[in-house]
Amino acid sequence: MRALIIGGSVGGLAAACLLHRAGWEVAVFERAAGDLAGRGAGLAVSAELVAIMERAGARFEASAAIVQPKLAWMAPDGRVLFEHPRQMVASAWARIYQPLKAALPPRIYRRGMTLEHLEQDERSVTAIFAGGARETADLLVAADGAHSTARRQLAPQVEPRFADYVAWRGLVPERELPPATLEALRGRIVFCFPPGEMLLCMAVPDGAYFIWYRGGGRPVRELFTDAQGRDHGMSIPPPLIRPEVVQALRREAGELLPGPVATVVERAAQPLLQAISDMESARLVFGRVALLGDAAFLVRPHVAGGASKAAIDAACLADALARHPLPEALAHYEARQRDFGSRLVRHSRYLGADLEGRPTERDPRRIMRDYGAPQLLTEVPPERFASPPA
Repeated sequence: MRALIIGGSVGGLAAACLLHRAGWEVAVFERAAGDLAGRGAGLAVSAELVAIMERAGARFEASAAIVQPKLAWMAPDGRVLFEHPRQMVASAWARIYQPLKAALPPRIYRRGMTLEHLEQDERSVTAIFAGGARETADLLVAADGAHSTARRQLAPQVEPRFADYVAWRGLVPERELPPATLEALRGRIVFCFPPGEMLLCMAVPDGAYFIWYRGGGRPVRELFTDAQGRDHGMSIPPPLIRPEVVQALRREAGELLPGPVATVVERAAQPLLQAISDMESARLVFGRVALLGDAAFLVRPHVAGGASKAAIDAACLADALARHPLPEALAHYEARQRDFGSRLVRHSRYLGADLEGRPTERDPRRIMRDYGAPQLLTEVPPERFASPPA
């Protein structure tokens, strides 16, 4: 049996590794010509993600994460207003992507391949790429993100819905951070709540990471317009963000955030800008095509589980294919992951409701207690990342 995997990020790599180890002939097609390792930022790690990586032959090393035993609400003057005990494990996206990529034979992964169209019949599915290349297989896994070409062909009515706020993200190496910032982030994820906004800041391996949700009626489209006046819609390459927009972000960090946290925003060399959206697919399977990860359900970052969800989708698909003939396996996958994805999307909307510019009652304590998706994803036992005895 042969599978085509469209998309070479975490979901596509996890599916490729698991199917390859199960004896499938696998080919991964990634539209980006360069390596994806430098594109990610911070992320939370679930027990499911760690287990699936190890099943895929991509061990998640203890040094790749930092245990955060509590969440802390910090006022602009630096006072801690509320703390909530919570064993969350923080890592960096590249620490997930790189082991999965290394677990695949290099010949399987092909860069610079842009899917344009697909065709299928009762016996096979064919992917047609830019330039005319064609690949045929028994199964096509569409793991090509929220703007999936395959999904747009098969279910054009399903598109991400903008939630009326954005997120700024940034990583700063530890060597560039002052002792006051490192101390403020030690052992906790710091939450800040400027009016109508929310920021999380945390230590990750080798540095610190922030994600700052901003919106609430602010003009958004101009953020995605470059210095030449070109409107990039709702996704702009970081180097094209206008310098004055980044300068305003840094200036407002100093005005709205406690000093140790503002320093992380101010020293992020190239912040990333993301339009916050969500999306649900009523169907995940179309003949011999299966949607996976963000191509199927786009969840807001508040659930801290995008990478985990993609890996869980991949594991569910691989398990179903190992136990059932192809049609029954795909039906099983769709029934199980459609419910899981819908619940994650609903929870992410609940956590982000007060950022959408509508008058809602804001309770930072409630948001912090419910942040992430502990009822849907299992927290990693902290001893998993304990330092080995000397």
